[in-house]
Amino acid sequence: MDRLSTLPEPLLLIIISLLPFKEAIRTCVLSTRWRHLWRSTANIEFNEHFFANVDARREIQRQVFIDFAQQWIANYQEDNIDKFSLTFSHPRNSQIFVENCLKFSLARHVKHMGLDFSEPTWDISDPGDNPHPVSFDLPSQVYSHHVIESLTLSSCNFVVSEFKNFRFLKHVSLAWVELRASTVKALLVNCGLLESLNLKHCWNTNSVDVCGQDLKLTSLVVDRCMCLGYQRISIEAPNLKYLRFAGFVAMFDVNTTGGLEEVDLDFGLASICDEDSGYLLYDLLCEVYPSRALTVCSYTLQTITMGPEPIGMEPRLSVTNLTLKTAMHYNEQKGIKFFLTSCPLLETLTIDVRRGTIFLHEDEAPFHALNPSDVWIENPIVYLCIIRTLREVEIKGFKGTQNEFYLLAYLVIHGRVMQKLTVVTSREISNHGNPAVYRSVAEKLYALRRASQHLQITIL
Repeated sequence: MDRLSTLPEPLLLIIISLLPFKEAIRTCVLSTRWRHLWRSTANIEFNEHFFANVDARREIQRQVFIDFAQQWIANYQEDNIDKFSLTFSHPRNSQIFVENCLKFSLARHVKHMGLDFSEPTWDISDPGDNPHPVSFDLPSQVYSHHVIESLTLSSCNFVVSEFKNFRFLKHVSLAWVELRASTVKALLVNCGLLESLNLKHCWNTNSVDVCGQDLKLTSLVVDRCMCLGYQRISIEAPNLKYLRFAGFVAMFDVNTTGGLEEVDLDFGLASICDEDSGYLLYDLLCEVYPSRALTVCSYTLQTITMGPEPIGMEPRLSVTNLTLKTAMHYNEQKGIKFFLTSCPLLETLTIDVRRGTIFLHEDEAPFHALNPSDVWIENPIVYLCIIRTLREVEIKGFKGTQNEFYLLAYLVIHGRVMQKLTVVTSREISNHGNPAVYRSVAEKLYALRRASQHLQITIL
């Protein structure tokens, strides 16, 4: 018998409850003793997608899911649960089932609740101009459940004034609902203990005002929320540590009194790459200046040099951990150089190679005239961070292109204090790709002269 199985049953239940629901179910095959323990987990996730695919047999599969959940509820013996989530499209077609699930969780003093009634076929990359109909209203009995600490609602209407009853609510996630500026303000007023707010795929979100000297908010995510015209994001949150924004280029006003630690910016929905956008992004980077960790996208790399300072930020950034989500296209090379200039304290660099929209600039010389060998090898500019601070580099999705290889070669040849370079080669075999070729190109890095005798190169 393994040592884990010798532990007392209360400890085993704690372990199982820490696992995702699907993984908890799988523990039943470990041994005879584990066969039924998963049925007592305090972390319950009823997810229709585990049972139903989008095909002709979906209704039959949905019924199998409903039968499973109802049987689970009927047999559950524990008095308390910690987490309960229900993912179920078209809830109005099975109103009684949904209400029974909620009654079950509320009766067992659930603290973390998630309700997702969105459709799996909805395009998360672009909600479009026509919002999807919200198919469920949060029942009144939920508002009287005072012990809730986190609440996730997707395609579920709610009455924001009733949130004042959630005296312990610290985490709120809202998705696929209409979300006006007044709703966000009321939410912050009614939830005085709120620490994290996630807004995803909402619409009519023309402005997001997260302001207040008494806010306890430490994490804010605004992810692909749609509006007409320019979106305005105003943030005055003295305790904010983490900010993520994804969507179109917006007008930002950020004041966090110097406590911001990590910022993730993704403007992948933008369709215009111009000087105005370059100025907006430059101003935004000035406002998030104190952050030590920064993630930027391909759009930012292509646009930032069109702002007021084409060479680098003034003053320089305090970033020590930089992540570049990039296609490693010629058009992005100036942006990469911009951030190496702007981050003299950089210690860790992550290059996440992925597909992105590449913009052609009619008013500038074409970027494809750049020679990557000339930029990174023959006539390189050796930035301050390369000489003094950069210790770890990881590239993900490496395909052995010239731009990828020459940049890594530059880092190996000039990185005086580098200790670790990890190259994770792409597994993609489409478009005539060959993982074996990617690896063979990466292995050429071993033969390069290393500026740091402590550098270890790992290829995965």
